[in-house]
Amino acid sequence: MKTPIYLDYAATTPTDPAVVAVMSRYLGPDGVFGNPASRFHSFGRDAEEAVEQARVHVADLINADPREIVWTSGATESDNLAIKGAVAACAEPRRKELRYSEHR
Repeated sequence: MKTPIYLDYAATTPTDPAVVAVMSRYLGPDGVFGNPASRFHSFGRDAEEAVEQARVHVADLINADPREIVWTSGATESDNLAIKGAVAACAEPRRKELRYSEHR
């Protein structure tokens, strides 16, 4: 069987096998599947700990402080956060123009 060629990377991408190996610890029936914002039970506390460990790991990979790592719900929220951060970092007020080409 030929290896398929996937061309819709704008929608999603295949998961790297190394990522699958690490994430499988969290996704099975014995994994950490609680809501990390629900700290009133062990499932939530365990999930929060896993998220914070991931935050430290990502920060180490890019030589950042873990407090600088922000999780978002997806690409659109990430784009908006980056744009707002760039605008806020401008030293002087300027005219800002945004054009929507996606997510109308």
